[in-house]
Amino acid sequence: MTLARLALILAAALAAGCTQVDTGNIGISRTFGKVDPDPLPPGVYLSVIRRVDEFTAKEVSFSLMDMTPKSRDNLTMKDVDIDIYFKVSPAAIPALYVKYQGDVVRHADIVQGGSRDLVIAYSRVSREAREAVYKSIAQLDATTMHTKRVELSEMIRVALQTELDATDKGAFTVTAVNVRNLLTDPAIEAAIRQRAETDQAIERKRKEVELAKAEAERLIVEAEGQARANRIIAESMTPALRDIRIAEIQREAAVALASKPGNTVVVGSGAATPIVNLGGAR
Repeated sequence: MTLARLALILAAALAAGCTQVDTGNIGISRTFGKVDPDPLPPGVYLSVIRRVDEFTAKEVSFSLMDMTPKSRDNLTMKDVDIDIYFKVSPAAIPALYVKYQGDVVRHADIVQGGSRDLVIAYSRVSREAREAVYKSIAQLDATTMHTKRVELSEMIRVALQTELDATDKGAFTVTAVNVRNLLTDPAIEAAIRQRAETDQAIERKRKEVELAKAEAERLIVEAEGQARANRIIAESMTPALRDIRIAEIQREAAVALASKPGNTVVVGSGAATPIVNLGGAR
């Protein structure tokens, strides 16, 4: 065997015994089954007598599909699809690996087109996420849930984060929750439409009542003003002014009668009583 061939074989053996940890990931070193508590940063490591597993520390997403939780009004949702986004603290991965050795999957196994990087505690996170979805939806009514997607997303995120922190404080961070699909039963959809129509009818009636109330108040104000004016006139009316007003009324009546054919109006002078001939000339 030539020296060149020997060198080539040695180089190939060394390459086969090396593991590369990419940017955004960390390595977990195991020597004879014992896990090193310190994570390995990105780089190339010799793994002849030890094994180095590459875990992702980047954001991981997965979807919960075709869920049928019950709402607060005890109605079963037809189809709920939720996207969950979370990250694992790099410093926590070695301890999590010891704790969840049987709960390791490749990213490509949970996301189409994913990488070969390992994801720690995926089953636990997805299980808690599903429970958070069911608990959160149980706090909202099915008839109004579709208008509260943002609120529902935050409720799920907070509930999931709380559960993960209960046993692994600071190890996981739920970065986002997306309510992708939120379908109710057709009967519920009909109830939603009926409720919307009822709300609109109530609003129309409320506006009609307010308009009628405003009109009534206007009439009351107008009547009070007229009554006040009449009192002022009555209080200021002297006998002389009363006689003048009576004379004005008689004059207006005489003018009106005289304007009609066949009527003769004779107005007296002084204290004489006016004579009105309504029969016309004979």
